[in-house]
Amino acid sequence: MILLLDLGNTNLYVGVCENNQIITEFRKHTDLNRSSDEYLEVLQSFFLTHKLIANDFNGAIVSSVIPSLTLTIKTAVEKLIKHECLVVNRKVKTGLNIKIDNPSELGTDLVTDCVGALTKYQAPLIIADLGTANKILVVDKNGSFVGCTISVGVKIGVKSLTINTAQLMDVSLVPPNKVIGKNSPDSLNSGATYGTCCMIEGMANRIEAELGYPCTRILTGGNSYLIKDIIDKSFIHEPKLILEGLKCIYYKNK
Repeated sequence: MILLLDLGNTNLYVGVCENNQIITEFRKHTDLNRSSDEYLEVLQSFFLTHKLIANDFNGAIVSSVIPSLTLTIKTAVEKLIKHECLVVNRKVKTGLNIKIDNPSELGTDLVTDCVGALTKYQAPLIIADLGTANKILVVDKNGSFVGCTISVGVKIGVKSLTINTAQLMDVSLVPPNKVIGKNSPDSLNSGATYGTCCMIEGMANRIEAELGYPCTRILTGGNSYLIKDIIDKSFIHEPKLILEGLKCIYYKNK
């Protein structure tokens, strides 16, 4: 078995691969102050809950957007499974051709998303990844990553709005039944969920017009559940996409 870890600004997303299949997963809020021993306890709790045995694992791989925590997670994993934890970086083989101004600045989570998508779908691709930020990734018809857009994430946007306004309260995010809100919570939820859908759909249309051809459209990321049922049906929901990418990169390097 292989342990797959995606360390994001909001969550540590962990999955287990057995016989080339993702068999279980979990998310834990990212805490910059946790030590490697504390993250080890988090992973041990996950193993205990899902009846996983550390000795059954042959390796691990982590993609991280928090450099200060990368070694912390790597150390915790290696203590647990007694095998090397591969870190996705510029030295690791991914098979992805990157055509942007400075390829070294591209986040490893975005690379991993694209690799995961290309294992399941034929290019060209538009990948909308909803996490701490909303990222829309573009893979052209030749299978090359040619750029992306980045905007404020759904939850961060709502939090900022409620903090900086006097009369808007914090709400539990859920798509309302109608776009036109009749009260403050529904109005805020409509703007956050339907507004995000419209942004993604509109950007996808503009990206395709710029490329000159249609693309397969994919929706993923930790916040994708908020809009998966209301976004245009042309988007395919792939909640485990980054784990699929990690699995593929692991085997390319092992």
